[in-house]
Amino acid sequence: MASYLSTHKEKKVLLMDLDPQSNSTQVIIPEDKWDLYYGENSSRSTIYDFFDGMDNGEPNLSNLEVSFLAKDSKFKVDLIPGHPNLSVIDDLMSSCWDDTIGQKKGGLRKLNWLNQIKEKFKNYDYILIDVGPSLGALNRSILLNSDYFFTPMASDIFSLLGVKNIASWMNRWMKLYEYALNTFELTDSTFNLNEYKDKYLVNINVKETTRFIGYSIQQYSKRKYKSGIKTTQAYENVISEIRFAITSHLNIFRKNGLNDEDIKIGDIPYVYSVVPLSQTSNVPIFDLTYKDGVRGNQISSVNEYKEFMEHIATRFIKNVGETNE
Repeated sequence: MASYLSTHKEKKVLLMDLDPQSNSTQVIIPEDKWDLYYGENSSRSTIYDFFDGMDNGEPNLSNLEVSFLAKDSKFKVDLIPGHPNLSVIDDLMSSCWDDTIGQKKGGLRKLNWLNQIKEKFKNYDYILIDVGPSLGALNRSILLNSDYFFTPMASDIFSLLGVKNIASWMNRWMKLYEYALNTFELTDSTFNLNEYKDKYLVNINVKETTRFIGYSIQQYSKRKYKSGIKTTQAYENVISEIRFAITSHLNIFRKNGLNDEDIKIGDIPYVYSVVPLSQTSNVPIFDLTYKDGVRGNQISSVNEYKEFMEHIATRFIKNVGETNE
């Protein structure tokens, strides 16, 4: 979606890959460039380098630069590459959460690291963050200062269970964060929340952050017959349950003004035959052509995917707004 917003909606987009598997990074950066970021003599920074100073005790991020630019890729999106060592940063954020609850101001400042990035790169229309499916400390710190969150879902039972887990998990850490802020003020007469917010970019109102703006569901493979497409009832039942679970459990986080239909951002078609072409050619699925290896029925898959992306991007912009303000 980051690429589509950039290439077809003329938005200036920064994509941050904070998924330890770094799938977005792998598909965007050509393989012959990987050594520049991950080789023994790497010369370009990744998201992991941002936390170098913080991992050594500093409250501020370091090396804040965009090392992969839109002009260097057919995805046409600026990228802060991911790194498999993000598990180390997850451990760091876990310690920061403990320190914050334990009334250590350094932990509170570190926990709000994302605001430093938002301030540094505020010239973008959107900063999109790709995260893994973990309910760990790193993702907590990301959601703490994200303006919105969006949930891509698979059409399976695990996604259904995940919706319920996300809701209870978010409620729990938000309450803990509020408790920590209140305790800071009660136990330290010199501590002023508003001053701390302005000086160190700390979130002091967690209830107004990270609003839910929608979801998409990855469709399953449907059998095609001369008479039409035949659906599988078991999958359809799960999809129906997912939609119900989302409106039931994530409603309290929903952005004001959005209804049940608004948050149905769109469904991603099952286009398994063209995914490998996108990966090997480093081209977005919706822009694949004959020279990338598209043949026969794959043409219709590419066109179908592009139609869905247009719908999803349009809905996303409607729900979020024209710029990241």
